Amino acid sequence: MDTVTRITPLDEGLVVAEMLPATQPEQEVVYSLPQLSKEENDFALAMVEAEGNMLIAARLTWGENCERPIATAREWAARPAVALKIKSIMDAVSEGLLISAAAHLDQLARIRDLAVARGEIKVAYHAEKSRGEAAGIYQRHEPKDKGKGNVLINITMASKHDENI
Repeated sequence: MDTVTRITPLDEGLVVAEMLPATQPEQEVVYSLPQLSKEENDFALAMVEAEGNMLIAARLTWGENCERPIATAREWAARPAVALKIKSIMDAVSEGLLISAAAHLDQLARIRDLAVARGEIKVAYHAEKSRGEAAGIYQRHEPKDKGKGNVLINITMASKHDENI
C-alpha cells in the first residue's frame, strides 16, 4: 500500500511527520443519455412543452391525424431513453426556474434593506410584501368590483412540519 507523508510545523521549530495511507481519488461517474432519434427527441421536447399532457404532446409530435394519440404517447414515454430525456429536460427547466425565483427574492430583499437604511418605510413594506407574494406566502384575491372595497390578502403560514422550509 502506498503512503503519504504529512508534515505539520509546530512552535519553536518542531515538526510532526505522519505516515498516512494514500487513497485513490474517487473517479466521477459520468452518465450519458442514449442517442435518440429525431422523432423521439421531438416527442420528449413536446412532453416538456405540454407539461406532461400526453394528448397534446402526441399532437405536437405527430399532428392532428395521429391514430390513438394517448396510447402512442404512453408507449413512447415508457421507453427508457425517452423517459430519461424527458426527466433531464424537466430537471434543467425546474432548476432554472428555482434559480431565477431565488434571484428575484434576493433582489427584492436588497431593495427592502436599502429602503430601510434610507428610512423609506413605505418602499420597504412594498418590497417585503412583493417578496411574500413571489414566495407564495401571500395570495392576492381581487374583489369582483375593482373600484369598490378593499383587496383581500390571504396569509398562508408555514408549518414547522413542512419539509419545504
